[in-house]
Amino acid sequence: MLLRKWRSNSKQLNLLWQQEGVKTESSETSAIDLRPPTKVLRLAWDPENDLIYFDPKDLLKFMSRRGESKRFILSVVGRIFDPIGILGPFVIKLKCLLQELWTLGVEWDSELPPKLRHKWQQWSSEAEGLTEIKIPRFYLGNIDQEISKCEIHCFSDASKSAYGTILYLRFVTCHNEIETSFICSKSHVAPLKSLTLPRLELTAALLSARLAKQVSSCLKFDANIYYWTDSLISYYWIRGDSSAFKPYIKNRVQEIQLLSDPMQWGHCPGKDNPADLLSRGTSAVKLAQNELWWHGPPWLKLTPDHWPNRHRDILDSELCSEELEHRSSVHVAVTQQREALVDINRFSSLKKLFENDCWVFRFVNNARNIYKSMDFYITADEIQNAEYFWLKCVQFEFYSADILALKQNEQLRSSSEIKSLVPYLDENNLLRLTGRLLESDLCFGEKHPVILPRRCKFTELLVIREHERIGHCGVSATLTQLRKKYWIPKGRQLVKTMIRICLVCKNTVPNQLTS
Repeated sequence: MLLRKWRSNSKQLNLLWQQEGVKTESSETSAIDLRPPTKVLRLAWDPENDLIYFDPKDLLKFMSRRGESKRFILSVVGRIFDPIGILGPFVIKLKCLLQELWTLGVEWDSELPPKLRHKWQQWSSEAEGLTEIKIPRFYLGNIDQEISKCEIHCFSDASKSAYGTILYLRFVTCHNEIETSFICSKSHVAPLKSLTLPRLELTAALLSARLAKQVSSCLKFDANIYYWTDSLISYYWIRGDSSAFKPYIKNRVQEIQLLSDPMQWGHCPGKDNPADLLSRGTSAVKLAQNELWWHGPPWLKLTPDHWPNRHRDILDSELCSEELEHRSSVHVAVTQQREALVDINRFSSLKKLFENDCWVFRFVNNARNIYKSMDFYITADEIQNAEYFWLKCVQFEFYSADILALKQNEQLRSSSEIKSLVPYLDENNLLRLTGRLLESDLCFGEKHPVILPRRCKFTELLVIREHERIGHCGVSATLTQLRKKYWIPKGRQLVKTMIRICLVCKNTVPNQLTS
């Protein structure tokens, strides 16, 4: 496609085009008032002064119908195209009015309540002042010197009606001249769900961090970013530990700290915060004449030593205590009998019992920590933990009084079955035998075997396991194998009983013949 119609604010370029036969629209040959405005990305552009502005002609023509309904007001809002938010303080007034209509449940084509009708008529009469709002297309304006430093300053504020943020570009020339330029703004009406003002201020700060991230990613040069808020409480939250607050505050502070460095945030007086206009609104005429809105606070054009004290002292915690998440520590002393995970009578071997418990423990671990879940095969450590668990369960069931006495450094009862064994508790709180082999070269388990009761299903399964491990040997060999790790009172009698009912031993040992 061959472009045939051009327009520029450069007289030299227009002259060159005319010499080459390219059709141009020169501002010198036609009256400005009669010529339709040039549109650049749907925004009106004044090429003579290199200004962009919002052309309200179509909007005013549509509003001349004098409609006064919720449907008509929504249509007006939809016809305002303001991508960079130069009309933010004026448009937010209409958005707040529309929210009030929704809150009151006004029908689409019903008449407006008298109070809201007055607000709508006042806003309509102020819309003609939009013609006065114009900003330079070029951020640097008429500066023709080399830029030595660029900064982005973000201001945020909130009220019960709305919240918003505004960004400025602050640049310093090589001759130390400082200028500021409006970049963009963004505003929202406050949510219908009632929020405290500090929470709205924090939401505005989050909007500021998001918008600054988006703007900085579009710029082709590096710029330091400064964030300003006039809320001491939200400033305290952003500079604090997010985990100490309730979920609403915690989630927003975490995102702000992810998008920005807390040290980039500072506190400024409310009278110097241009974002206050976004939270309260103003008329179009006043907006066009407001230097605070277009260039930021006056001290922004001064050196940093003239700025407000950015880093305030730590705020009194009483002002923010209502948003702190109060946590209580509960210490529980277990005095009741330790309960097993499953019914041991359902299992015929310790191998099956321990594997079942391992899967239960693994499920509990994965439910507690989804980021470090364990999969695949059961490990030796898990088998060992399952065995320790059952040893403690069995000992607590049969020797709970003895364990309690040892923990309190008291003597065992005279009727205790294990008093003669001189038991003690090891680092895992397992009852072990002291014995007479302290100075021997045996391993720790053989010198201090774990004490187990005789009349117990777990002990019976343990005897069967050790009996099978040594190839179904006799009573003495099985008892010796057991005593390498465990001590069972009257253990020989239990071993005889278990070998007597062993099916493998029954089938392999021949019956005695009688004559």
